[in-house]
Amino acid sequence: MQKQEALSIYPLYELDSTVTPPAEIANGVGVISNNIDLQKINKTNVSKEDARHLADPKLCLQVNENVIPPEEASIAFIVSCRLLKRTKVFIRYRVDSSNEVRKIRDDYPFVTSRNVTTEIKGQEFKKIAKLYLGLNEFKALNKRTGNAAYFLGMAYRSRGWLECLIFHVCALETLTSASNREGKITQKFKERIHNFIGYDKDKLEKIYNIRSELVHGRYSYSSAKQNLKLFRIAEEVSRKVFSKILLNPKHLKAFVSDSSRMKLFKKRERHCKAPMLLR
Repeated sequence: MQKQEALSIYPLYELDSTVTPPAEIANGVGVISNNIDLQKINKTNVSKEDARHLADPKLCLQVNENVIPPEEASIAFIVSCRLLKRTKVFIRYRVDSSNEVRKIRDDYPFVTSRNVTTEIKGQEFKKIAKLYLGLNEFKALNKRTGNAAYFLGMAYRSRGWLECLIFHVCALETLTSASNREGKITQKFKERIHNFIGYDKDKLEKIYNIRSELVHGRYSYSSAKQNLKLFRIAEEVSRKVFSKILLNPKHLKAFVSDSSRMKLFKKRERHCKAPMLLR
């Protein structure tokens, strides 16, 4: 006898898309039209405002509970959307297979920036699917990749931008640090990331320094406006680094061992053609 599907539904907020549902993200995970039946849900602890919020979104994330834990799938999906670009999409509720409504505690704050958007085009969901699959494969490789994926998830789910900044830098440091103790940590942090994605070294040094100020108690709230800019930089760097890893199978598999991982962050030598000799 075939096991009946147990589905969890997450309404997707701040999402405008031309995608034609259903759109598969992975086995047991997809984007569907909002089909939540408000007459069937358990209305205990569900206010009128909650009911309105459940009905408003046009699209929902659907997760087969028999295939993957819904919380795991929903986090990976939202993180994948954020890695795609600076998007506002977030989740607030989960309607599980027993029609119980669960409120999501995470805020999923978006990056305050001019280019933040609610739009994800239909064809962009193919890239989201690749990021989602890459993220799940990546975090399962070993302890280091699991920790890096955890920090990345916390960076996109934390309530305040200072927390987000710390988690983004922690994720980047986990990706790029050597397995043994080493000196000149700031220098190596910015060199390795620059070598991988070509990002400005001065900006990389600044986000590492603000992380150090925060965790070692030297942070000054008088510079909050400037440090907000550093948060945006940290998020951009994190997004570019993780996307490059997750979308490239060779880069992803390099994290199987420390030696192959560290080769990713080494300076690439440019091979120039030898000048032709005049005869």
